[in-house]
Amino acid sequence: MFKNKVFENIFSLGVSQIVNMAFPFVTMPYVSRIIGPEGYGILNYSTAFIGFFTMFVLYSFDLSGTKIISRNLHDKEFVSKAFSEVIYSRCILYVISIILFMISLLFGKVLHKDYVVSIILFLGLISSVFSPQFIYQSFQDLKIFSRITLIRGFINMILIFIFVRIKQDYFYIPLFTTIFNITINVGLLIYAKRKYSLKLIRQPLNKLFTLILNDRFIFISNVIGAFRTTTNTIILGFFISTKEIGYFTTSINFLFVVISIFFIPISTAIYPFVSNAFSKSTETGNDIVKKIVPIIIYFYFFTSLGLLVFSPFLITLIFGNKFDESIKILQIISFVPLTMGLCNLLGVQILLNHNFDKLYFRINLFCNIIGLILNLFLSKHFGYYGAAWNLIFVDILIIILCFYFLKVLKVNIIKWSYFKPKIIKLNLISIMKSKEFN
Repeated sequence: MFKNKVFENIFSLGVSQIVNMAFPFVTMPYVSRIIGPEGYGILNYSTAFIGFFTMFVLYSFDLSGTKIISRNLHDKEFVSKAFSEVIYSRCILYVISIILFMISLLFGKVLHKDYVVSIILFLGLISSVFSPQFIYQSFQDLKIFSRITLIRGFINMILIFIFVRIKQDYFYIPLFTTIFNITINVGLLIYAKRKYSLKLIRQPLNKLFTLILNDRFIFISNVIGAFRTTTNTIILGFFISTKEIGYFTTSINFLFVVISIFFIPISTAIYPFVSNAFSKSTETGNDIVKKIVPIIIYFYFFTSLGLLVFSPFLITLIFGNKFDESIKILQIISFVPLTMGLCNLLGVQILLNHNFDKLYFRINLFCNIIGLILNLFLSKHFGYYGAAWNLIFVDILIIILCFYFLKVLKVNIIKWSYFKPKIIKLNLISIMKSKEFN
């Protein structure tokens, strides 16, 4: 059906994300009415906290690993070496995570609200060690994810309806997630080894630590970028009730559904394509980016507009009248798909492919420090509304600074004539016919 790898991967990831979210949409009305806002608050708080450990173990390898491997696909020895470095480096990071998590359990009073959920989610972190996404992404071969997700989603849905019967049963939700994540990632890793003839080659410790050190700027940028969502939830926990956290995280999670369907497949699929274009020459990469910018802006603008308009209907339909407060929050953050799309385009697709890793890091660090300080004030005085507005503010600040520094560096990514619908169509056809796209 699809002749182009990038579109094929966008379609496969899109289907995967839709399926991944479709089953929760079926279970959400059932689960939300059983566990209520407080149960959601506890579950989402623990998920947000463990999310920091997940980022630590995944590090920046889905970006740096993909960029390196996608530019050396024909060198099997090099690919196996890069693959081994990523896996062994994640093992080191996992051991460090165990120590940090144990300290958190001992001294983190908030986690004591339900430490069982936190422990279950942390055990699932082993799946991040063996996550093979960077391999499939490098080879632009992501079709298998949609098939696996369909099977997983169906089984998970059945198990939730069977086991989640009373309010106290909410711990089954993270338990099923942990079991499926470990099983799937280990299976996909074994399959990738066979399909791409990969070898797990033992690597010296000093080399692994060097790799971790060299990727620190991208990693730290990703971590502080996550402050836009997870840190907001953590900070809110100090100022509002668990029930109110439930309202906020319900809106955030619904937004994540939209992002998972419309943002993640596109950004994931085009990254190796853009990276490959830049490997040919800077001019080739910049030309591709100029053609992509209008497509991204138009697409995410209408996605965000639709989210703004249909927020009341969607929240009420899925979660029920108890979550009416979540509607206003979702409307505030409805344009995050657009701002996040621009942040990804300017930062990941452009700055990183121009090897401006340090600049990307500094922009994210500065903006998120400002956002963190502002979030403390807004959350304390305006609750979840303040935290919601803070998400938008940080994204806009990042976009402004990225545009400014790209202009200073004389990297022109805007060609206004490309914004005409007719030209967009022609550019899209030319991209599809390019060698790197197929």
